Amino acid sequence: MLGHRTSRRGAWAYPALALTGVGASFGSPAPAMARQAEVEPAYVTVTGRGSVDAPPDMATVTVGIDVIRPDLAEAQSEATRQATDVINALKTAGVAAKDIQTANYSVNVQRDYSNGGDPTRVTGFEVMNQVNVTVRDLEGIGSLLGDAVGAGANSIWGITFSVADPSPFAVEARKEAVADARDRAGQLASAAGLSLGRIVSISEGASAYNPAPFYGGQGGRGGGGGSEVPVEAGLNKVSVSVVITWELE
Repeated sequence: MLGHRTSRRGAWAYPALALTGVGASFGSPAPAMARQAEVEPAYVTVTGRGSVDAPPDMATVTVGIDVIRPDLAEAQSEATRQATDVINALKTAGVAAKDIQTANYSVNVQRDYSNGGDPTRVTGFEVMNQVNVTVRDLEGIGSLLGDAVGAGANSIWGITFSVADPSPFAVEARKEAVADARDRAGQLASAAGLSLGRIVSISEGASAYNPAPFYGGQGGRGGGGGSEVPVEAGLNKVSVSVVITWELE
């Protein structure tokens, strides 16, 4: 301990010193330091996919007529007659009026583009009239298309098969997607020497369908009706994807 000499007879005076905590523990680390010592949890995020076969129970198809005549009035008159006959044939075959919708009506000028021809010379007029048709009885679709050709349809294309209510198939696809995601996540966790903990988040992507197109050929105004068209509906697929995040332990 240090002191100093006073001016009175050389006496020594010692100031008072206070020491605290000598030899005592300084206590636990501050809360912030404790938090820094904690290990942040690890996560794994995986996309799972599920797909279920679904027999289609409806179809959409574009049916139309294409008429070319030298005179516009004649072309339009013939196109109107043929289109009316085709629509009546569709209704007679059992297609409801609400399931027939005009998709395209067009009038085009035909010009002479042949070798040595005069492109400014009009050679005729083309009138097209097409309707989108929803078919709800797939067993009769081949006969229906044959009737349409027999009534004057000379273009049939874009058949797409679908499922009116895909929700039951989507339920099964979701189960497959979640199981697929869990399997993938488990493999990753095991490879890292960890295991899956609780699910932190899960989200679903949009359901997907795989339509099967069918392309028809040309027809014309035949006598007595067209022959039945062979059409195979096959199977659609209802697919679902999910994204799941697990906490790892």
